[in-house]
Amino acid sequence: MRKKLFNKSFFLVHLKHFYNSPASFSNLSPITVETVIFRIQGEIDMTFRETTHQDYNQDHSAWDTDGGVFGNSGAERIASVRRASQKSLLATDGSRNLILKSLSVEMSRILAPSLRQVVLTKEQFLYHEDDRLDYVYFPDTAVVSEFKILEDGRMVEIAVTGKEGAIGLSSMLSESHRAPNCVQVSQAGTAKRLDAITFEKLLRSNEKLRMGLSRFVDLYIKQISQKAICNMYHSVKERLCTWLLMLQDRCGRSTLTLTHEQIARTLGVYRPSITCIAQELRTSKLISYSRGGISIRDRQKVEQSACTCYMELAT
Repeated sequence: MRKKLFNKSFFLVHLKHFYNSPASFSNLSPITVETVIFRIQGEIDMTFRETTHQDYNQDHSAWDTDGGVFGNSGAERIASVRRASQKSLLATDGSRNLILKSLSVEMSRILAPSLRQVVLTKEQFLYHEDDRLDYVYFPDTAVVSEFKILEDGRMVEIAVTGKEGAIGLSSMLSESHRAPNCVQVSQAGTAKRLDAITFEKLLRSNEKLRMGLSRFVDLYIKQISQKAICNMYHSVKERLCTWLLMLQDRCGRSTLTLTHEQIARTLGVYRPSITCIAQELRTSKLISYSRGGISIRDRQKVEQSACTCYMELAT
């Protein structure tokens, strides 16, 4: 079981490491604090995965990082996730992932022995920027966000991927084999995982597979371009409504597991802004929420309140 690792000294040491300047709590903005915690959490998660590699087979494990920097998750929860992820996928039949469903019967048969079903936990880090890709993930019910961390400490989501896409696909097709962004699970769920070496061999030996996957990369690039426009020109309320719709489209759940802090971090704004907008939407009966969860009550009105980007980005 992990120890509680977060304290003031630990925070300041890492703050100086990430921002290369001394600092104290008194002159930090809430977003800067959240961003540093976000990045420290990632380092702890990665270290934890490395140090426990000898105990758990990495090819059949999914790590629970829900405890974050406070270290609240225990060995029992990790063992539970591990047991769930040890089930080998015998076929791509039944997968909700649109990429896997689009494959020919022959290609599905080739991929099946190498695919593993894994459980991705909320706020689990899959990759940090410039990490080497060990796996390609094909989400079924999980939803994954990609972030860019700005110079002033803010983070902005630049892409969100669910059953319509794959994590690491564009990097593998471009042969960079590096994660271009920080990748974190937004909504917990299941995914299929394929090791990068096997996937690379298949791509090299099958031109038809490469061509078939390229259209999904085109959709990924389109989303990044559209979100760049959205982040620059549209209001926080419009962006929030669009994002909630996109999450629900990708995970298929009526209630989204979200906090105001997570939403603010994703949209790159302060938490009070999200709180005010959420209260406005709840008063208008567009959404309802309780601690840690948001439900869309009137989807049609939420769509009307979203920006035009939603029609471009809807799955």
